[in-house]
Amino acid sequence: MADMEIEAKSIVTLSYDLCTEEGEIIESSDLSGPITFMQGTKAMIPGLDAKLLGLTVGTEAKFEFPPEEAFGSVDTAPTKTIGRGEFPAQAQIKPGMSFQADLPGGQSITLAVQEVTDTEVIVKMLHPLAGKRLKMDIKVLKVRPPTEQEQAAGRAIIRPPVPPPKSAS
Repeated sequence: MADMEIEAKSIVTLSYDLCTEEGEIIESSDLSGPITFMQGTKAMIPGLDAKLLGLTVGTEAKFEFPPEEAFGSVDTAPTKTIGRGEFPAQAQIKPGMSFQADLPGGQSITLAVQEVTDTEVIVKMLHPLAGKRLKMDIKVLKVRPPTEQEQAAGRAIIRPPVPPPKSAS
């Protein structure tokens, strides 16, 4: 049987190093373990999906991503309107200021103030890597078709290994 090629909706497992353009490691499967995801769902970096198509198990590759294929540019960052009451009453908030905000899961983003009124503050939500060019080294560890459950969910479903039964002592 020939190795399955990565195609749309394949379930793919990769080992990887994600680095800045200068080579500083941002994230590595050496620390977090390999990642498994459904191809075509922009599960990691939007530009990665197109680069993986047609690769097979064992393939090692190096990719570069301009900001638009990674975490976006500062100009294209999404905006959000936040009620003025969410900020301390005495805070002198002005356009150009920025704040760090923690997201669920431990990540943080920068909120860059664009506009301020008496009732609301309009901010750009910037990923810490917005505007940065990134490099990624990958190795394809596994490729398989999605299960019916994964097809319906539109994502990879990873089941943790079942621990062995405890022996009665």
